[in-house]
Parts: sequence; structure tokens; C-alpha cells
Amino acid sequence: MTKARATTRRGDGSRAIVEHKLRGAWHKERRFLHTRGLCFLLVWAVALVLLDLLVDWLFLASYRAPGWARTVLLAINAAALLGVAYVYWWRHLRRYDPVRLALEFERKHPELKSLLVSYVQIDDDALAAMHASPVLVAALRREAVEVTRPMDFREIVSFKELGRLLAFSACVLAGFGGVSAYKSEFFRTLMDRMLHPAVHVEYPTRTTIDKVSGNLSVQQGASVQITATCAGEIPRRGRLHVRADGGEWEALGLARTGADAFAHTFRDVRASFDYYVRLGDDESSRYRVEVVPGPKVVRKRIGLTYPEHTGLAPEQRDSYYVEAPEGTGITWWMRCDRPVQSAELIRDRQDANALALRIRQGGYVVEGTIRAEESFEYQFRWKLAGHDFVYTTPGAYLVHVLPDRAPEIEILQPVEDEKATVRKTLSVTFKAGDDYGLGAAKLVYAVGDGPERTWPIGVLGAKSITRAFDKKLAELIGDLAVDQVVTYCVEVADNRPRPGGPNVTRSRKRRVYVVDVAEYLRSILEQQLRWVAEVEELRGEERQAETHVGEIRKIEVETQPATRPSNE
Repeated sequence: MTKARATTRRGDGSRAIVEHKLRGAWHKERRFLHTRGLCFLLVWAVALVLLDLLVDWLFLASYRAPGWARTVLLAINAAALLGVAYVYWWRHLRRYDPVRLALEFERKHPELKSLLVSYVQIDDDALAAMHASPVLVAALRREAVEVTRPMDFREIVSFKELGRLLAFSACVLAGFGGVSAYKSEFFRTLMDRMLHPAVHVEYPTRTTIDKVSGNLSVQQGASVQITATCAGEIPRRGRLHVRADGGEWEALGLARTGADAFAHTFRDVRASFDYYVRLGDDESSRYRVEVVPGPKVVRKRIGLTYPEHTGLAPEQRDSYYVEAPEGTGITWWMRCDRPVQSAELIRDRQDANALALRIRQGGYVVEGTIRAEESFEYQFRWKLAGHDFVYTTPGAYLVHVLPDRAPEIEILQPVEDEKATVRKTLSVTFKAGDDYGLGAAKLVYAVGDGPERTWPIGVLGAKSITRAFDKKLAELIGDLAVDQVVTYCVEVADNRPRPGGPNVTRSRKRRVYVVDVAEYLRSILEQQLRWVAEVEELRGEERQAETHVGEIRKIEVETQPATRPSNE
């Protein structure tokens, strides 16, 4: 019993020696795997950093990719490094297994003939299960310990295999260190861009853009100039990249205007656009030129208040072209799509004839009134709220004023001058008309070269009228005598009130020659004879016409074909 325990104690001591040597081999294996995995990880990390620099510098930074693109690139790097760590490092790490280590050692020393493996596999539990002889087991253990005592189990792992990898890794790190030191600003920029995707950081360039026009607001139809200055290497010519809303980027020339200045001018700008400048190897941020159009009238009313004498009711129109009687009050009411600061109505393109319009409802409603006395062209001039831009409507509109025409008057009877005695009753029939309404009418007469006298006929009141009146000459002219000549006409006025009075028109003059009774009768007889002669002339023309008609009918009868009897 004492011998068995002593054997066990000796076996425990030898086993501890073997266990220590096996663990030493396992630790060396771990160091080998850690070193190799770290080398692969460093090489891949350097390669990814350089690849990130190229991708970010040449593509993401050049094309102004959004910040999330760099986040995606960073995530790809992390995934790649995790894959490398797993493939070349993590999956090769194993737990401590003395049997595996013994097998690997015996592959290098086949002369052991499984002696070390058997020693490791046979422990007290296995011995009890096999019911093996303790003496034989102790002898096996002693032999295994004695044989392996001078051997170093750590030789299963050789760091010479890592020589090339370590040398390559050292060269990569040295080269990366040199490049990083030489272009440290590039790598600092890369780190800032990758770790702060939301921050816009530019890579250093040989040419540095100092100043650009930036974001601009320009009046629609005006010109805008994009300018830029730079330092460092000054190129001969720059590039201006522009993109209209919904369009593609287009490259334009940026002419050099000074030692370090460049400019490009757009004329008659109609639509907003984005732009950026590239000078040498530097590129500016993106800016926007916002084109501000003039206010647009979305609803309008043109109110017309006609003069009272026209009798026309007020009305509203929706056309800028206005045709109205003289003296009409015109009111423009317009609602704009954007608020305006001020507005004017310009007549005949002359600022001296400008009418300031009223601004209401926060600048959205513009209105103004004018009384039209004569025709004129007009246009509107606006100033937008919040801007200093002044807009003038490109075309001119027209207010066509219809002047109030003078009335028309015509004497229907008598149709010509006549002779009369002092007892003559003057019978006159006249026709008068006006565009809006007639006013008073009167008879204007004079004896010889004497002064004119008037006799009121009355207020006519209608737009068109035919009227007759009778008046004895003796009542008009108390001292009427033979051989006097009375000249008369009818004068009519319209109903328009004005400071200088209404429009007045006179008919053509008629004359009455005052004669004695014998002369008057002789003139009546001569008149009748003229009438008889005219009637006889008309009768002769009638008879001649009847003769011609008869001859025509006779010719028609003679030229008609004879009627042939029908064959039945």
C-alpha cells in the first residue's frame, strides 16, 4: 500500500512536468496565432485606409456625396476587418487540449511511437476504468517522462514561418508611416471625414479657393455674375459647373479676370440653378442662385364708373384693355401671388405720369383709381416685399377713351331756300341725334347782316328725335319788310355738363327771301311749272320703258321653238 501511494506521488510529479511542458507549447502556439492574426489585421487595415483615402478623395469628396456614404464605407471597413480577424486569427485559436498537443509533437517525433499520447490519455480515471496494472502504468509513465525529458514541446510551433509575414508587415507599416508623415494633412482629413460624416471637410489642394460669390438672389430677367478668387497655384482658366432644377450638371468656362480672380456672367436669368467652382485641383462648396420672379396677378377686376350724363350703369371687367367714354372713372383691383411693398401705374411710359397704387391685405391686394379724360398706354411697376427688386410689366396696356361727340342736326323741311311774304309762317322739321342724349334746341336767325337772335325750341331729351315747329316770321322779327333776307338754322346741344358748356351743333342754314305778293305768286307759279315739267319728263321715261319692255317680250315669243304634236 505504501509502495502504491509512493508510485502515485512520483507519477503526479512527472505528470506535472509533462503538463507544464504541454502548456508551454500551447502558450507559444497562442502567441504564434496572435502574432500572425495581428500582422494580417494590420496589413489589411493599412490597405483599407489607403483604399478609403482613394475612394473618399477621388469619388465621395469630388462628387459631394452625402455624409451617410462615408458611414457606409466605414461600416464596410469594419466588416472587412472582422472577416480578416476571423479568417486569419479567431478561428485558429483553440482551447488547451494536451492530447492534441501530444499528437502534434509526436508528428515531429515519430520515434516516440505514441508513448507521449498514451501517457497523456492514461489518467487515474482512465486507469480505474481499464483495470490496468498500476505497476505497468507506472512503468509507462516513467519511460515517457524519461524519454521526453530532454525534448522541448514548444518546437511544434516555429516563428520562422512568420518571418516573411513579419517582414512584409514591417515594410507595410514603415511605408504607411512614411506616407502618413509626408501627407499627414490628407490622413487627418480622412479621419475627420470618416469619424464625423455630418461635417464637411475638404482635402488639401495645391490651389486653394478663397472666396466665391456664394448663394445669390437675383431678379428674374436680370444679369448675375459668379466670381471666385484663389491662392497657391493659379490656373489659367477655371470651370463653373451649373445645374438647373431637375437637370444635369453642365460645365462652363470660368474666365480669368485678374491675377487671382475668375468670373462668368449670366444674362437674362430666368430660372434658379445650383453651381460650384473648380479652380486647379480645388473645388468649392455648392451654392444656389435663386431667381426671384415678379409678382403674378392671380385675380383682377377692372371697375368702370361712367359719367352720369351717359346713363350707363357701372360695370366690372377682367381685361386690361379698357374702352370707355370720356370722363369714366377706372379702378384697378388686383390680387398678387406674393406680397408687394409698393406699386405704381405708369402712363405712356413716363414716370411723371406715375400713379401710386394702394397696398392692402398685407401687400397681396393692389388697387388704384383714375379718371380717364384721354386715351393712354399704361403698365405696372412693382416692388416685392422683402426685396429691392423692381419689376415692370413688359408690355403696355391701353385705355381707349371714346370722346363725347357733338350732336348731329339736319333740317328736313324745307329742303331749300324759299320766298315768302311778311305774313310767312316758318314751318321747320329737323332731325337730331347724340351718342348719349340731347339737351336744349333753339332756332338761331338773323336779318341780313344783323346780329343773331334765338328762339327756344325746348329740351329734346332723347338720343334721337325728329321734331317740327311753326313760327310766324312777324313774331320773330317785328320790323320785317319786303326785300329783306332772313337766315336761320337750328342749334342743338348734348346733355353733358362741363365747365365750358355742352357740345353744340348747328344745322345748315336756310334763307327766306321776303318779297311782295305778286313776286310771291309768280314764284309759286314757276314752282308749279317746274313740277309739271318734271312730271311730264317722268311720264315720257315711263312710256319709253314700256316700249322697250314690249319689244323684249316680242323677241322672246319669236325665238321660242314650235311645239310638235306627240306620237301616241
